[in-house]
Amino acid sequence: MQAAGDARGARATVPARSRAAPTEKPESGSPSSLKTVRELSVLATGEAFPLVKKIRSEAIDHELRAIRSLLETMSQGKRPRDRAGLMLQAAGIEGPLAAALAKGALRAARSNPDRLREVLRQKLAARLEVLPSPADQPGPRIVACVGPTGAGKTTTIAKLAARASLEYGRSVSVITLDTYRVGAVEQMRRFVELIGIPLDIARDRSQFAQALAQRRSDLVLVDTAGVSASDSADVKKLAHCLEAAGERPTDVLLVVPAGIRALDVGRLKELYRHPRPTGLCVTKLDETSQAGGAVHAALDESLPIAYLCNGPKVPEDIHDASIQALVDAVLPSLT
Repeated sequence: MQAAGDARGARATVPARSRAAPTEKPESGSPSSLKTVRELSVLATGEAFPLVKKIRSEAIDHELRAIRSLLETMSQGKRPRDRAGLMLQAAGIEGPLAAALAKGALRAARSNPDRLREVLRQKLAARLEVLPSPADQPGPRIVACVGPTGAGKTTTIAKLAARASLEYGRSVSVITLDTYRVGAVEQMRRFVELIGIPLDIARDRSQFAQALAQRRSDLVLVDTAGVSASDSADVKKLAHCLEAAGERPTDVLLVVPAGIRALDVGRLKELYRHPRPTGLCVTKLDETSQAGGAVHAALDESLPIAYLCNGPKVPEDIHDASIQALVDAVLPSLT
């Protein structure tokens, strides 16, 4: 499900009739539960908004695949160091990280040139770490999603909310700090109404603290505004709000699209120093054939990976992180 304020100055909440959970919560797999999942998926893919057209990336993806194939063809017959560099470049892995991965693979490649790709895959896998799903941890918990505009934060929040509420029966609430983007609050409102969980809109720390005190949910999911390198004010606002969490365990997930460039990852690193992300969520794996930027997001900041998302469906297209799955996306095996 892919992501899409409120002009009122006072703290706003979903009306009581929308906020109230069903008298009997549908069991996972029941007709009503499955109907909710289907409705969420329709909303996520944009089919519920006839005037909004989802921009497809087939042409760009085809071009990237062609470039990748060309680079790998060019690498045949070259020295192992040059082959490794071209192979990693085709995957979107650049700079010092590419040099570090290639350095350890060259010795093995000299004895068996056909093993270069597999050695690079092994080197990459050895550096990646996994973060157990924060949304599934026992006890009260806050999970905030941060990241650039268009990364899929709102979609990820909805997927986590649907999974925790509909599949695991946990009490869930959502607080949105994204009050600037046109339609952001309304989109999130529709998501939570379908799931049957409450939504609060917070414009400052006071409203955020009030929402936390009122709900007392097992899981509080926090949606945030997308930011660019010049939007440090929103990052500071989030840090200020999260201070109200007190002793409650809090995870800050950096949400990045799989096709992000290494240069853009560096900008995010400078922007999110406080609150510092505790884990990574890689989205839109289905929309790119060059997912190396996600590796930069994980390794440049030593961030463990919590979730991988490969489509817009709610909640089917979010998965607990797998090192093997990410390595396969970045450097697919040829065997």
